[in-house]
Amino acid sequence: MRRFAPSLAALIALVAVAGCFNPFSPRVLSERVTSVAPAPTTPQNAIRRFEWCWVNRGVQEYKELFTDDYVFISAGTDSAGNPSREIQARRDDEVQIAQNMFIGSADRAPAEKITLLFDRNLISRPDTRPGKNAKWHQQIRTSVDLRVQIDSNNSVEVQGNALFFLTRGDSAAIPAELGFRPDSLRWWIDRWEDETLGSGNAARTAPSAGIGPDVRMTMAELKSLYRR
Repeated sequence: MRRFAPSLAALIALVAVAGCFNPFSPRVLSERVTSVAPAPTTPQNAIRRFEWCWVNRGVQEYKELFTDDYVFISAGTDSAGNPSREIQARRDDEVQIAQNMFIGSADRAPAEKITLLFDRNLISRPDTRPGKNAKWHQQIRTSVDLRVQIDSNNSVEVQGNALFFLTRGDSAAIPAELGFRPDSLRWWIDRWEDETLGSGNAARTAPSAGIGPDVRMTMAELKSLYRR
């Protein structure tokens, strides 16, 4: 034990001297609520687990929601004003963005407060994508009411809808590093289509850019604030 104590103390001291965000701060650790995350045994429960992760900053639980081939599709328009459905994030991006927002890192503070509300009654329907069988593939559209307090001077509102596509665990591309076996009692998110509404302003590239209070953004724009 004695051998490791100095290195940990030195790391904490280095962070303090550098003036960076301290990931060991009790303020951050205390934000992790001890309620139990819903088990993703149905498509609805998987989305409830997603909602729980955002409110409770559950990074590990969040990692265990997305398939290996997961994609996040943005809501936006191209230069001609036509709808654009570009892939904005894949699984690794999704997890990293959430980690930056939920718990921060040595050089980035987490969001000060996160509130997220989905529909009270989530309705699961057969996946409308070509070639998908409803036995293994479902979709859920829900309204989104998200508020993220970045710091005391900057906050973001995200409203609109989200469309999630889910795959049952015995048909999903499960990330190997998670160690889960194919399981018909577990559902995974393989696609998230952003249908939220922004203000038309370009997204900033970092929370430190200073966006102001109660700025309306799309989910894609909010994610851009917390990228690597």
